[in-house]
Amino acid sequence: MKRHTVNIKETSWEILIWMGSIIVLGFVVLFALYSYRSVEREMAKQFNREQGLLAQQTAMGIEQYMNDITNILSLTTYIAPISNGDPKAIRTGLENAYRSLKNKVAFVFWEDASGIMTFHHPQHILPGVDGKDFSFRTYFRVAKELGVPFVSDIIMIGGEEYQDIPDRFETFIISFPLKGDDGKFHGVIGCAIDLANITAHYVAPIRPSESGYAWLVDETGMILYHPNPKWLGLNLYDMVLDMEKKGYNISGIQDIRHGMELKNDGMYELIFPHYPSNLPTKKLLAFSSVHFLNRRWITVATSPYSEVIYLMSDTFRNTLILGSASIGFVIIATLVLLRINKARATASERNKWAERVLIAHKRLETIFNGVPHYLVMIDSAFTISDINQRLCDLYGKKRSDIIDKHCSIDFPEEERICHLDIVEKCFRSGSIISVRDKRVEIQGKPFFFDISAIPLFGSMGEVDYVVQYAVDITDKKALTEKLIQAEKLAAVGQMSAHVAHEIRNPLTSVLLHSELLEDELGEGGDKEEASELLHIIQKEIDRLSQITDEYLSYARLPHPKKQPVDPEKETAAVLSMLLPELSRRNIESSITCPDRLPNIMIDRGQFKQLLINLIKNAEDAMPSGGTLELSLMGIKDNFLLLVKDTGYGIPQEIARRIFDPYFTTKDNGTGLGLALVQYIANAHDGWVDVESQKGTGSTFIFSIPFHEP
Repeated sequence: MKRHTVNIKETSWEILIWMGSIIVLGFVVLFALYSYRSVEREMAKQFNREQGLLAQQTAMGIEQYMNDITNILSLTTYIAPISNGDPKAIRTGLENAYRSLKNKVAFVFWEDASGIMTFHHPQHILPGVDGKDFSFRTYFRVAKELGVPFVSDIIMIGGEEYQDIPDRFETFIISFPLKGDDGKFHGVIGCAIDLANITAHYVAPIRPSESGYAWLVDETGMILYHPNPKWLGLNLYDMVLDMEKKGYNISGIQDIRHGMELKNDGMYELIFPHYPSNLPTKKLLAFSSVHFLNRRWITVATSPYSEVIYLMSDTFRNTLILGSASIGFVIIATLVLLRINKARATASERNKWAERVLIAHKRLETIFNGVPHYLVMIDSAFTISDINQRLCDLYGKKRSDIIDKHCSIDFPEEERICHLDIVEKCFRSGSIISVRDKRVEIQGKPFFFDISAIPLFGSMGEVDYVVQYAVDITDKKALTEKLIQAEKLAAVGQMSAHVAHEIRNPLTSVLLHSELLEDELGEGGDKEEASELLHIIQKEIDRLSQITDEYLSYARLPHPKKQPVDPEKETAAVLSMLLPELSRRNIESSITCPDRLPNIMIDRGQFKQLLINLIKNAEDAMPSGGTLELSLMGIKDNFLLLVKDTGYGIPQEIARRIFDPYFTTKDNGTGLGLALVQYIANAHDGWVDVESQKGTGSTFIFSIPFHEP
């Protein structure tokens, strides 16, 4: 008996099965990569938020450290014999202050009215400093000319003129003026603080990650502390420019600089060297601000991006390797089995393989239909090769009505399943094409999708198929729009409540006095009393006009039109305009300005509005009269305006809220005057702050650059 064998030829449908398997596997890998990137970004954001908390805690610690020092020195200046210049009382007061601050300051000192170092304690530190002239120092001149506390830049104790003073070291000075009961200047008391002591306690120990660290810069960008000692004292932004000139790939620094100038806290990603390496690397950065007196420092926490996601990267890498090995093993094993059975296949074996292929196809179909998004596969003739059940349900059609149809021509415009422009572009470019937030109407109902077209390449390198992958974001978009609308309504409601509250009282008063005036005129009463009622009505109407003007000026905040302005001339003009009102309230006013003060780049109208708001704020703080001092000065490249009153001061618990819109402590205030001042300062790349002690008056400080940055 002869044994008959059947030669089985490889058929085209077997090739299609293999191609379909590879396509699905490739899509699964792409989806896994997409999910991995999403989780990675969320993990980085969460870690940076924790870095931000570390930076805030560090900033709060330094701020409390400096407040302890300034509070003790400020209390010392309030002791009458000390403020009147009694040398014995000053020595005793400084020794007591040093005992309270022994672990925080290097030494305390008194310089007389001429700037001569008269006494410093303890004496063994810098023994040659007594008798030296420090009147040229900025901290002494500011205290003498303006009568306000001042924090100096980092300086060398002894100065450049005194090279013979032993043990000279870098520090910064906090000075407080001494003014007697008669207003006479008796010099300054202050302390020298070793910056290394602060950084060693609050900055150096911070470790946000294994190799992460914290550092400290001032408002100009000068590095006060960094693990790399070579960077101390250098300007961060000058270093960045130098690195860019040398060809280093640096990015993200300008956004961080802008954020540090405008905000107290922030979180960013950047590419920058990570000490001790000089090579740029991707990093996460968070910062927080430290405010004390006239200074603003910034604490920064940084960590390499790779350290944040290393655990997830290792897990994903191992999973990918294991999955790839498993897929490779399955493919190789299948190929070997097919090759072995190719020569020996019989009809029954052919049926068995067909059954197995059918099972595999069913499994692939289950995976294809189980993906929780919308998938459709399109060939180079724009014919729909496959579609998952989820997309069929969306259009209310059967798969048999869609498969093998042209994705555009065979469907009405409102029922077209594929987006022809995206698919064509994907076929031409051979790259993934994505479109976000695309609006599509399906059966008269609007939907929004994030759509991606993924190319699938054939053996010759050409694009054979495109998988259109769509994610439904309709509910997410609707929720976002509802949140935005809710915020708008809340803002309108808040504004309406404030306007209604502010206008209700004057309207009630106008109505009441108009009725009284009607009765008075009807009875033929006293004309003087009728005139008084008319005066009250006019006053309340003026108040209504003022309220509406303040709300409109805040609601229509314009973009500043900067031009050169003489600050002394403009300040004198505004003060002259308000002088009658100041005189009526028994307020004495004065302007202090150096002989040569450059012009400033500012919107003239906004500068005038700022001056009026600050002067009127000082008026309201002195209902029984007092003294108003306006001081103009230039420090480095910045213009400073100081408005000092002798009013009742601002309590510490509300000092941080006075620049918030609608916050006011006045019975007839709108809470928009100081908010407008802060807007003008920010719009001109500057800042505004207040120094105040309850019962002793307030000093508002406004600062902007002399020139455009």
